[in-house]
Amino acid sequence: MKKILKLSIVLLGALFVLLGCRSESKSVFVLQTDTSKVTYTYVYDKGNDTVLSLTTDVVVRLSGVEEFATETRQKRDELVNQMKDIEGVKVTSSDGENAIGFTIEIDVKKFKLDDAESREKAPSLYQTMDTALIKKDDKVSFSASKESIERLGLEEQKEKK
Repeated sequence: MKKILKLSIVLLGALFVLLGCRSESKSVFVLQTDTSKVTYTYVYDKGNDTVLSLTTDVVVRLSGVEEFATETRQKRDELVNQMKDIEGVKVTSSDGENAIGFTIEIDVKKFKLDDAESREKAPSLYQTMDTALIKKDDKVSFSASKESIERLGLEEQKEKK
């Protein structure tokens, strides 16, 4: 019994060391206009410069014009429906009185950048991912992806300490 307890303690200690040594980091980038806000949140392996996941949050402020609000909702719903059954993609939408939004969560390990069938089904998603997820040396590189989205005007949000 004592041997099992000692072994369990050693294994738990090793697990904590392994989890503590991971070089996982998070970076947030924002592009804001008068009518919308786009936020990209990358989770990446700092040591390997590899993106693990990307969450894109889009919020559009609605004007008082009902036709604009209806048209914006329809466009959002169309985009969300295109992405529904794509592997590695989870999409949710939100509705409010003054704003609507949607969130796209990409699991980079499951998401296939080169899937022709999915590209045809959701061209808007893939146009965005072609800019936000850049392959370099056969992996999705955080540094290359960061350079790409910063050229589009997204600004990195520094952590407040």
